Amino acid sequence: MRLQVETKLCELGSLEPAQFPLTQREVVRRGKTCAIYFCLHGPRSVKLTAIADLKSRSTVFYGSDGVRRETIRWDQLR
Repeated sequence: MRLQVETKLCELGSLEPAQFPLTQREVVRRGKTCAIYFCLHGPRSVKLTAIADLKSRSTVFYGSDGVRRETIRWDQLR
């Protein structure tokens, strides 16, 4: 999943894959992991993010301006 998220974030930001660091963190609610937060750290402090929701089995992608760009269900990921 991490590689697919990185590829999609790079597409959104018109960046080359595997050229910038991608961090991830668990999102915890009531002591249980409910999502995974991804952040692609691009050039000039550009940050593209995604949240993988474990309950709905979908990932929401956000542009560098923080606006929601796309939601993809996991069964639709390549």
